[in-house]
Amino acid sequence: MNQVSDKIRAFFEEFERANNAFDPDLLASLVGDPLVGADPNGVVQAISKKDYLAGTAKSQQYLQSLGFQFVKVVPVEEISLSEHYMMVKTKGTMRLEKIKGQPIDLVHDATYILFIKDSKPQIVFALSHEDPMKMAQEQHGVVY
Repeated sequence: MNQVSDKIRAFFEEFERANNAFDPDLLASLVGDPLVGADPNGVVQAISKKDYLAGTAKSQQYLQSLGFQFVKVVPVEEISLSEHYMMVKTKGTMRLEKIKGQPIDLVHDATYILFIKDSKPQIVFALSHEDPMKMAQEQHGVVY
């Protein structure tokens, strides 16, 4: 397994902070325009940076209705694809606590393609390997 560089580790720490804060200003420098995503069902979607950032408030409202506490994103492998592109595999945990004292940790894998220019990475593609609601049911027997 490849090591993860300090630069990539720091990038994902910043990405994690921005996601936990639901702060579009913090996220803006971390994502490309457009941002492309794919889910485990084969659905691929391209979204403009503007629309992605505008959706953070809606995401916050939805996730908080599920008892969102935090998300943790840990890069576990980076693979250079070219001079400007890097693939990064991550392990993530999202903690939900809809019922006080009964936290649920949804453990998931994701893969990101970063475009790196002037030593500044941006996410241009995100691949989610699991469906969060299906994970809640399979890992914890909880249906949202």
